[in-house]
Amino acid sequence: MRHTTIITSQPQRSGRDSIPDGAITGNGDLAVILGNSPDGLRIFLSKTDVWHAVEKESDGGLHPVGYVDLPVPRELYANYRAEQDMDAGVIRCDFADGARKLHLELRVAPDENTVLLEADGFALEPALHAYDLGETAGRNGSADENGIRVVSRSFDEPGCLYETHVFAACRLLDEARACVFVATNHGGPVPKKAVLDRAAEMTPERFDALKSSHAGFWRDFWSRSRFHVSDPDLETMWYASQYFLAVSARNKGFPPGLYANFVTVERPGWHSDYHLNYNYQAPFYAACASNHPELTDCYLAPLEQFVPRGRTFAARYGCGGVLFPCGIAPGGYMTEYIPGIRYAFERPFMGQKNDALHAADIAVFRWNATRDKDYARDHAYPYLRECLDFFTDYAVREADGTYSIPDDAIHEVPYYLDGFDEKDYPEIHDKNNVLTLGLLRLCIPAAVDMARTLGVDEDRCAVWQTLLDGLPEFPTFMRRGKRVYRYTQKGQKWVRGNDVGQQHIYPCGCVGLSSPPQDLAIAMNTVKQRLYGFLDGNAVSSFYAIAARIGFDPAFMIDRLRKWNKQTTLANLLHDMPGGGLEYCVVNALALNEMALQSHQGIVRIFPNWDVRLDCEYENLRADGAFLVSAKIRNGKVAGASITAEKGGTLRVAYPARAIDVTVNGEPAALTAEDLERGIETVPGDVIAIRANADND
Repeated sequence: MRHTTIITSQPQRSGRDSIPDGAITGNGDLAVILGNSPDGLRIFLSKTDVWHAVEKESDGGLHPVGYVDLPVPRELYANYRAEQDMDAGVIRCDFADGARKLHLELRVAPDENTVLLEADGFALEPALHAYDLGETAGRNGSADENGIRVVSRSFDEPGCLYETHVFAACRLLDEARACVFVATNHGGPVPKKAVLDRAAEMTPERFDALKSSHAGFWRDFWSRSRFHVSDPDLETMWYASQYFLAVSARNKGFPPGLYANFVTVERPGWHSDYHLNYNYQAPFYAACASNHPELTDCYLAPLEQFVPRGRTFAARYGCGGVLFPCGIAPGGYMTEYIPGIRYAFERPFMGQKNDALHAADIAVFRWNATRDKDYARDHAYPYLRECLDFFTDYAVREADGTYSIPDDAIHEVPYYLDGFDEKDYPEIHDKNNVLTLGLLRLCIPAAVDMARTLGVDEDRCAVWQTLLDGLPEFPTFMRRGKRVYRYTQKGQKWVRGNDVGQQHIYPCGCVGLSSPPQDLAIAMNTVKQRLYGFLDGNAVSSFYAIAARIGFDPAFMIDRLRKWNKQTTLANLLHDMPGGGLEYCVVNALALNEMALQSHQGIVRIFPNWDVRLDCEYENLRADGAFLVSAKIRNGKVAGASITAEKGGTLRVAYPARAIDVTVNGEPAALTAEDLERGIETVPGDVIAIRANADND
């Protein structure tokens, strides 16, 4: 099926809200977003690296580049139709008035920041503008250079931690084709020359070559995995998750923040920064499992850039390693730091100690899913080491030999409120919150695994293992007659909003279908008392995965997912929610992935928690251990699975049918379901195929 969304209402939010509603496409760095101009169509330009690097001003953060206005006769524009074709990475617009029809297509070239505009039925008259809607920050400029329109924005006043200069140029090739070229100083030393050179070199042949490479990019992208489900709306939303990440996460130095590169307003919420207490991580949650680990190439860049400053913050507690605030931005700066005010230091940290560690979860996911030694050596392990070095120094050894993490709030402490007083917020002194305990249980084994694979830091591994072995159990208490997880060992018991009190289940992976029955029972009681989490406006990105990992009723989950989609989904398939924007795009893909395949406890589970009302077939989902899994379920029964060992190693599989036939590299293998659960050894390239045999009941 085609994975598209048809938009028949003129955009109302684009240019007015942090979350736009016009059709979107892009190349992972530069995005175009449709809106309205007084005379017809407006095409907003947004890029991942147009940052105003000031810490204490409301103008700081990510800013739009500008826009292109295309006049469209009013009587045609009234019959609005835009198609966001995610399979092809194309926006198609059709405006009609009787026999008169106008057709427009927009693409963004995959390997250079060039927008390709192609029209049929009317002559293009593009008008390029730097962003000038309302009060703007920085400096705008415009000029005509040899018949080519050039506009610019600059953020370089005293106080900027670094300068940003962005230039855009527009060239009309002929009445039916035009190009917009965009560059910043972060991509090269002379961005103005870059856009002018590309404009001068553009020819019809070059235009066609870029169209061809664009088509090839999207064909290759979608060939890496496939997910079909008999509910076409859910399937489209699975593809939307991959699409929006691909549109925004390919600039390796500037990953997407809260509102990605879909920014059409001058001051998006929270500066569109990197909020590390889950918001930044959430859009990447499903990337590796969906077999797009390459979309996490950019993820660690701002975290690595912040390490030197994070060390200075850790040192204030007498600790090594790093301590990060909640909100950071590229280049090592904070978005909520206001020197000279009361609680100037505390405000960015919100009473929390785990933001740097929480941000490590995507690096752990990628290591577990790919076993990529180069990635571990160059990026994941050095960052994890910094995070864990802080906690080995910060943890307190108790009289009973266990370790505690003190003064670590599980929810943000609102230091930003006028008249804030510490004595009104005892949660500042939360002890052993379940999220930090879960993150340590996620990250320490991964760091030890990486270190030993790389042959380094055996002494550190011993220290980390001692901390891991000494962590207390997750705290619990009785609520409404049932034992549930307590948010902290000492401090907050329960909070109605958000799901951080269950994030030790996901993303931390500390409870699952292989866990002891008593742990699963506590987790189930907790989720049942938080059913609003399926529709919650904060951290819903992880709640469906939490439920799937403990075997919650899958039919209930699917029904709630449909309801959530109906309540929140905009015409362009973004979600209208009060938190960030990009983070909600992951909800459907993560829910479906976790219901169809789990592997976080060392065993590959095929359709572990699937709603049998739905048929499903997927190809090349990625499991921990670098295994690629394909499987299908029809009429409530698993119809087969194939597992390819990318790196080799021990493979354990939980297959729903007990009487099975197995082949290894096409040859019959005398293996039972029990043999697979105990584990078999594989070498790179092995293909294990499983199907229920005729004796299966």
